Amino acid sequence: MSEMAPFSSTLRSLLPELESALLSFTASTSSKFRIARTVNPTSTKPKTLYILDSSFNPPSKAHLSLITSAIRAAKAEDKPFRVLLLFSTHNADKAPSPASFQQRIALMTALGEDLSKAWNKTNSNAAGKEETPISIDVGLTTEPYYTDKSMAIAESEPPFYESSPKHIHLVGYDTLIRFCNPKYYPNHSPPLSALTPFFDAGHGLRVTARPYDESDESSKEYGTIEEQREYVMALRRGDRESEGFKSEWGRNVELVEDVEGVGISSTRVRKAAKSQEWEIVSQLCTESVSAWVRDQALYSEDVEGNKMMG
Repeated sequence: MSEMAPFSSTLRSLLPELESALLSFTASTSSKFRIARTVNPTSTKPKTLYILDSSFNPPSKAHLSLITSAIRAAKAEDKPFRVLLLFSTHNADKAPSPASFQQRIALMTALGEDLSKAWNKTNSNAAGKEETPISIDVGLTTEPYYTDKSMAIAESEPPFYESSPKHIHLVGYDTLIRFCNPKYYPNHSPPLSALTPFFDAGHGLRVTARPYDESDESSKEYGTIEEQREYVMALRRGDRESEGFKSEWGRNVELVEDVEGVGISSTRVRKAAKSQEWEIVSQLCTESVSAWVRDQALYSEDVEGNKMMG
């Protein structure tokens, strides 16, 4: 932990600034999206904005894997890009618990630092000179749904992303199921026509498949990898058009497999932190996040945290 002490010290000094940004945002009656902090600010005008929207309670190596997998796979037409770590202060299904919103932003900043270091290390050229650092924005939104979140980002005043990039949300397969669940769009007919502004703007989802384990009841809920692929193919075939999901939108839904984050969950991190099993925390979290959880004694009282709906 000693080598991470300098950043923990920096983050402690940033807490008042992060709290001020949070209070200013939550007090606003008009702002639906705001950047609280940027790791490695650059003048990059992105074509693509990779968005990881999560409760970050806390962020883990699984979160890092979702991002690094996506940006490593970026095609030439997707570049340049930026990364947005997004936290919703409003939840569609559950109340936030247990880490404070201020601490969530601090944890997101720590994850951004670790992502930056990992990216720069991977992209150092043969001469040892690092490529242009990737900009990682830590953002807040009041919106509970992906469609509304993307609209809030695009319509922010003044616009933070003047280049109007396409949004690629990095999600798990369970989130795709919720995204396509008609119950969340009761005011539209057919209900999934609510997704029209999202897909018509060129936005999309990069969906990480849920690993299947016959001995794990929770994994059975989403089926095998083949069944998950069939779900996406059904979207592309137009099987959900009667509900308002256009077949052409399916091209903007990409299903990928990622083994790096398998078995890692924020619940495991919270339980390990409560028990002060710091070696386990460091195995499940990136360095700066792990150091910050320990430094602030997060989750020492309550490990029951609810994942916010995307």
